[in-house]
Amino acid sequence: MKFEDQAKRLFEAHYNCAQSTFGAFAEHFNLDLTTAVKIAMPFGGGIGHSGGMCGAVSGGIMVIGLARGIDVYDKDKKEACYALAREFLNRFSALHGSLTCPGLLGVDIGDPLAQQDVRERGLFRAVCTQLVVDAARLAAEVLELDQDEG
Repeated sequence: MKFEDQAKRLFEAHYNCAQSTFGAFAEHFNLDLTTAVKIAMPFGGGIGHSGGMCGAVSGGIMVIGLARGIDVYDKDKKEACYALAREFLNRFSALHGSLTCPGLLGVDIGDPLAQQDVRERGLFRAVCTQLVVDAARLAAEVLELDQDEG
């Protein structure tokens, strides 16, 4: 449960959804948290508050890339990484019904007025906390990481 707990703690400390999900794995992969949250920062709010793919999902995909991405071409490893990403996406979508902020929140946060409404109603905290926790858990599961080791 360590990745989930860390993701939740980061989100509660006001990191965005992508930063919280990706940052939860930083120590495990010997990446300093400062670097991790800087990399993930623009993916929050459906990528720059555009209402696209959920930042928690983007964070989970970045974790998969960090764990299984390649730096030297290897077709089999490349395809294996893509397969893990698809598995993660399919599992998240099956659990929550969508991969996008509007689909998950029921509001297009790409619209500044709608975004403000979401803030005022506390939806980011009420809904996104669970999305961050689930994304961290699913990323750890598809990567077969021991949650107790973190």
